[in-house]
Parts: sequence; structure tokens; C-alpha cells
Amino acid sequence: MQYDNNKISVRQLLIIVIVATFSSAIQTIPRLVGNEAGRAGWVSILLAFGFYLLFILMLSRMFTKSHATDLYDLFTKVIGKFLAKLITVIYGIWTFILIAFYVRAFAERFMASILPNTPLQFFLITLLALSAIFMYGKFESFARFSELSLYLFAGMFVFLLAVSLPTIEVANLFPVTTMDAVPILRGSLVVLGIWSYLTFGLFLGGGVTDMSNLKKHGIKSGILLALSALITFFITIGILGANWTERLSLPFFTAVQTIRILNVVERLEAIFLTFWVIADLVIVSLFMYVFVNILKKLLPIKEPRKLTAPIILCVYLLALVLANSFFELNRFSAGIAVPVNVILGIALPIVVFAIAHLRKKI
Repeated sequence: MQYDNNKISVRQLLIIVIVATFSSAIQTIPRLVGNEAGRAGWVSILLAFGFYLLFILMLSRMFTKSHATDLYDLFTKVIGKFLAKLITVIYGIWTFILIAFYVRAFAERFMASILPNTPLQFFLITLLALSAIFMYGKFESFARFSELSLYLFAGMFVFLLAVSLPTIEVANLFPVTTMDAVPILRGSLVVLGIWSYLTFGLFLGGGVTDMSNLKKHGIKSGILLALSALITFFITIGILGANWTERLSLPFFTAVQTIRILNVVERLEAIFLTFWVIADLVIVSLFMYVFVNILKKLLPIKEPRKLTAPIILCVYLLALVLANSFFELNRFSAGIAVPVNVILGIALPIVVFAIAHLRKKI
């Protein structure tokens, strides 16, 4: 899996996935979940959390019973080599698109917030150059960076929740009625579309030393994902309200801008953007590693390090043409990215699990 044959633990793999999802969750959960479920969106997060735990149990059973090393190996053992390769090609194409999407989102976010006059190309090149540093280094170092980042993010979320409590309007979060049942379900699919990146991360399983602990650490990861999503939702919807949130391109960023500490300290958004850059770097680097690993499964590649520069160039070109504006990028996220994530990250593994059960592979 890795360039230097170093191994990481399943705990570290899950930490990478958690930090990676922060980039999308901060942007997507308040806006899209709020759009689908309104003030009841926090119930959508709880519902998604329950399903995520069941999903973890399913993945753990498949990997434990099949003794698969990664997702490609699991597909091969359950549905055969031909179909496994075909499905993995689809994962590879979508992973490549996601890399370009998040690189472009990184650029559009800065242009829409604090640096509107800076050329788009500057941000694209900056993020890709930072990602290249990890790609040319050891995957173990990337895992350690993500682990440190998780502690920083945990502190940030707790801090933002604490200082925003005086400005959160409880009326923006209640009441929740039976009429919200269908919107809550739709909102939970949005959340699962983000958390489904765990499935993509499992293509890196061959470099993980203890996949048998997936259940234990997977449950813990679900708790962290749910808590961070709830805090993000409470701060954004609690301060701005659901109707106003769905109209904004950067709702959580806007909510953070309104926070003051003792009416003296403000401009917390600069600190927040720094953390967001870290999350963008982690998610782009994670998907770069996944994409390279998929290529290694499909093609006879002996030196994956040599693929880094061509991949980065192709990502840069796709990021340039992926959308004409931040508005189009948000439409792509809501109308295409989330549904495809749910299909590939959640629905397809469930289908494979059903096939494995019927064929008594697990």
C-alpha cells in the first residue's frame, strides 16, 4: 500500500478518515442537512450514527470472516476477480473526481471568504503542492500528522461550542414532530454520504496491521463523527436558523464570524480557516493515496511514487474545469457527489455483504 512498506494501525486509518471528513462535514452538514430536515437535522445525524454503527459491524464481520486485507481483496473473494476489477475501476474514477472536487472547493472557499482577488490557480497549486509532500513521504508520517490534527480539531470544536452557547437559539432546533420523519431520513442520507469515505479508506487496508480491531475502533470513530457533526449543526443552525443557513455558501464560516468572546475577541474565522486547510489537505492526500493504491491493484505498477506528478497535473486540469463557480460546485455536491457517495460507500458494500452471506463466504 505505502511507498516504504510501513504499516499503520486500523485506529490510525480511522483517524485519517475522521479528519478527512471534517472538510466536507463542515461545509455540507449544516447546509444540506438543514435544507433537507430543517431544525430537525440533528435527529438526522443521530439516525445516521445508528446506521453507521450497524455498517461498521457489517464491515468488521466481512473482513474477519473472509480474512481480506483490503476492500479490493474482499471484493475478489466474494464476487470474483473480474467483477472486483470492474467495480474497483468505478471506485478509482470517482476517487479521482473527488480529489479534483475538494481541491477546487478549497480554492473557491478562500476566494469566497477572505481572498477574493487571488487567482484560482494559486490555491489549486498550493494545496496540490502540500499534498505532494505527503505523497513523496511515508504514509506513516501522514497518519501521525492526521492523529495530531484530530486532537487539534477536538479542541477547536469544544472551544467553538463553548463560546457560541450564548448566541445559540434553542428555538432554531426545536420542535421536532412526526411530520419531520421523511425529511429526517433524507437528511441522514446526506450525513452517510460524508461518512461513507470510510469505505474508500479501506482500499488502504493492506497496509494496516490489525484489521481485526475494525469493530472496536470503528465504533469509537462513529462517536467522534457524530459529536463533531452535532456540534457543527448546533452552532450553525442554532445561530443562523435553517432558512438562512440553506441560502449561504459557507454557513458554518458565517456562524463563526458572529461569535465574540466577552464582546472583546472576535475574528475567530481566521483560526477556523487554518483548521479547515488542514482538513482539506488530509482529505486530498487520503484520496490521492487511495487512487494510487487502486491503480496498483489494476495495473502492473512497481514504482507508484513516479505516478504522483502525472496524477497531480491531471487533478489540477480537472479542478480547473469541474465548475464555473462556487454555486455550481455546491450544486455538484448536493446533486451528484452525495448520492454517488451513498451508492459506492454504503449501498454497494451492503450488496456485497448480502452476496457473501448467500454464498456462505462469511
